[in-house]
Amino acid sequence: MSQRPIAYLMEQTLGSITHYLNLRREESAADVLPRWLPIEFEASRVPWAVAGSLRARRAVAPFLDQVDGLFLHTTTIALLAGDLFRRKPAVLSTDGTPANKRNMRREYGLAAQSGLAEKAKRSVYRHVFRRCAGFVAWSNWCKRSFVEDYGCREEDVAVIPPGIQLDQFVPGDRSHALPRILFVGGDFVRKGGDLLMDVYRRRLRGKAELVLVTRDATGAEEPGVTVHRDVTANSPKLRHLYGTCDIFALPTRADCYSVASMEAMAAGMPVVATNVGGISDIVKENGFVIEPDDAAALGDALETLVTDSSKRKKMGEASRVEAGVRFEARENARRLFEFVRSRC
Repeated sequence: MSQRPIAYLMEQTLGSITHYLNLRREESAADVLPRWLPIEFEASRVPWAVAGSLRARRAVAPFLDQVDGLFLHTTTIALLAGDLFRRKPAVLSTDGTPANKRNMRREYGLAAQSGLAEKAKRSVYRHVFRRCAGFVAWSNWCKRSFVEDYGCREEDVAVIPPGIQLDQFVPGDRSHALPRILFVGGDFVRKGGDLLMDVYRRRLRGKAELVLVTRDATGAEEPGVTVHRDVTANSPKLRHLYGTCDIFALPTRADCYSVASMEAMAAGMPVVATNVGGISDIVKENGFVIEPDDAAALGDALETLVTDSSKRKKMGEASRVEAGVRFEARENARRLFEFVRSRC
């Protein structure tokens, strides 16, 4: 019997939107073209795990008998879909499990959960995960949680990071007077933009320029600092900034992964980021990984790269090489499509 499509239900929030768009560009790497079902986010009084799951169920219902299986990114939209997994094999994908994210709730503006609520939530997700045919984790940090927190088998969890279009993020003209430090983060405080500003004012003003891509950063405009609030993901303007700035800084306090760091690597930039979530999988010999809110370490790392052009060049070249080896969009899409088909 000929193979039928697999339905790809893709949550449309934050970096997941970029992931979806990149996978769609590489859909020809799949054996049968996927049936794409983007699940649009809408703020409401109902928790998104509930509202998103209901949207996912409604989206796939008309096609359930026309597909061989289901792929859901992220686990959030799978909460109420467990019964569907009895009818079709399903693979769940995420940058971080609910257990991974429990210590990040404050930074994301969410109230802390009681021990009882956390235990109940863990139990529900365990029940859902037991019905799944496999899992895609963006990082080893995420895979460990699937195995240790939810009892999933190691062999059922594939670590496949999102891919990026390497030819869209390339080194450009960097022949300017002062090195430029680039920060990309819509949520300025969660991403550590305030800490970066403080370090810049105390240690780097006059030695470097700071370029901020964010939607807020109110009052950040000052000598040496440029703020871009109208830059969208994958846009020509963002790619130009990656290609012309010299150092990428993301002192984030809460993140599961960092597509922006991958894009900076593709553009040949050394990366300074914090040891949160799966970021340590991204930054290796191509930059510095520091602890969250460590202003001294952030300043030391940035000052080293600002003042040592040879180190900056060497780490930037390492970034470009690593991006090609680990984050090439078509190769990672092929790996993902093959794993999903092997489970569906």
